[in-house]
Amino acid sequence: MEANIREKFLEKLEEKYGRWSKPTARFGNTSYGEVAKALSISASQFSKLLYGTATEGMYVRSIENINRLLTREAIREERDMAVAENERLKAEVERLKSGRAGFRRRLLLMLALVVFLSAAALYYFMKDRLSAVGEQHSTLHPLAAFFDKAYDANFNSPYLDVLEVQEYCPCSGYEGVWSLSEKYKLPLPGTRKPGVYYEAVSADVRMKCSRYDTSGPGKGRVLMGYEYLVNEIWVDTRMKPISPTYFDKNKKAFTPAFDSLVFEGNPQFKKVATIHSFFVDKFEIYPDSIVRKGEPYGRYASDVDQKLADEYQIDIKFILEDVLGDMTTTSCAASANPFCDPNDLEEKESVIAFDCIYTIRTENLGIGGGYPYTKGYRLEEQAYADNLTCGCE
Repeated sequence: MEANIREKFLEKLEEKYGRWSKPTARFGNTSYGEVAKALSISASQFSKLLYGTATEGMYVRSIENINRLLTREAIREERDMAVAENERLKAEVERLKSGRAGFRRRLLLMLALVVFLSAAALYYFMKDRLSAVGEQHSTLHPLAAFFDKAYDANFNSPYLDVLEVQEYCPCSGYEGVWSLSEKYKLPLPGTRKPGVYYEAVSADVRMKCSRYDTSGPGKGRVLMGYEYLVNEIWVDTRMKPISPTYFDKNKKAFTPAFDSLVFEGNPQFKKVATIHSFFVDKFEIYPDSIVRKGEPYGRYASDVDQKLADEYQIDIKFILEDVLGDMTTTSCAASANPFCDPNDLEEKESVIAFDCIYTIRTENLGIGGGYPYTKGYRLEEQAYADNLTCGCE
């Protein structure tokens, strides 16, 4: 966990509510209970955050929540100031109504101009602020409201009930929040020009046991994953072909130059767009292996640099619908299961990785095969980790 993330959390709390007073259990004039309620977490979770026993994910989400509260507060203050200024100007107009008609007309024109400019400034300010809030919100998992509320809130958690944990072992040990263990990148042939790349930068996954799907490995061995994946589209401004610099056709493997390639901060590459994708995954858990079957449930683009896309003839809609959609196939081999005993699962440490091949059906990429990549998931927050009794069978 980042060394100073707790300090950042406390700084944000004091920025929003005021100085921390431990003797009175308050931040400024606001009690711990009121702060926890505003952050949509339980009192026990808030206590963990205060005293450094929470997970990094809990700190990150809470800091994001405080930032949203601060943004809304700033927007309200700007709105109130604009309204107050408008009322002041109206009162000034009333005071000066007894003046000469010509002066009055000029004053009214000036007032109308001031009000218009104030309204325009407020509109663009609020637009930018709300856009920032919306962008921040778009980085949250689409199902966060269903999975991540405090357990004492009025909601029904999709995770197993405590009384079901042993009944659905080993699957119950995998329930919780997972992330993308490592970034991976792939070329996007099928576009009009060479040098277009896809990079998977993050994944926020909620995994839960299936109570009803007992096919395949049987009860307690079917895990559902709800995956929010953030990808980026980059272009090589030199439009260099993938082979031979970055891909060895004979070995059907990426070269060390590609493995070490970093797009961000490299003047040769420019980001064209961010792609948001949602997948539903089904994981079948066997004692020696884990099988993943993923299906996309939609994707969309944001932060599109249309000028750059036009310059390099990159059709984002075509990439979304065809290159990443209908034209592509991905096949992944089963992963070896190092957690046959689910008690071996550890937050921040446990990874499940799948070796995959990416191809385009209509072209077969011109190399007689596909591009290899590895997609891995890291356990961030485990829902249940208390002496699962099924062991390794």
